[in-house]
Amino acid sequence: MQAYVVALVILTVAAACDYFTKKIPNLIIISGYGMAFTTMIVINGFSDFYIYFIRALWPVLALFIFYYLKALGAGDIKLFSVISIFCPTEFLIRFIICSFMIGALYGLIRMIINRELKSKLASVLCHVQKCMASGEVSHYTPTSNSSYICFSICMLVGFLTALGLEVLL
Repeated sequence: MQAYVVALVILTVAAACDYFTKKIPNLIIISGYGMAFTTMIVINGFSDFYIYFIRALWPVLALFIFYYLKALGAGDIKLFSVISIFCPTEFLIRFIICSFMIGALYGLIRMIINRELKSKLASVLCHVQKCMASGEVSHYTPTSNSSYICFSICMLVGFLTALGLEVLL
């Protein structure tokens, strides 16, 4: 449980920075890696170091496609990597799924409130049709600056949701 508390602190600081600056500074990521490796070595010992390294690496590899498509920022992926060191694989998968679901729900609600749902869906559909016609996958360029979502906040809520599900299940 101590590891989850440290992860929650890192997520909170990253989300606050992302909210105010629209970036997750590398200093937070580097500090997060330091705290993650130190915390896990203190809790479980140095012999599992390679496991922590693998835990940190696989989210980067798995989520890179989202960075390539401009659906996630590099800071968000690095933050997933930092948090993955603290979490068993089952919890991490639940955390990632919860974060994406919360991000999608937040984006949908925002589009409905801003009365942009129809135009944004039409824009996405047009992009998908272009990709299918050309046979190439390209990143989607949003139609406006209002498309920015501070995903680290969705990650923070996703982490809390995953913790809640862990208690319930």
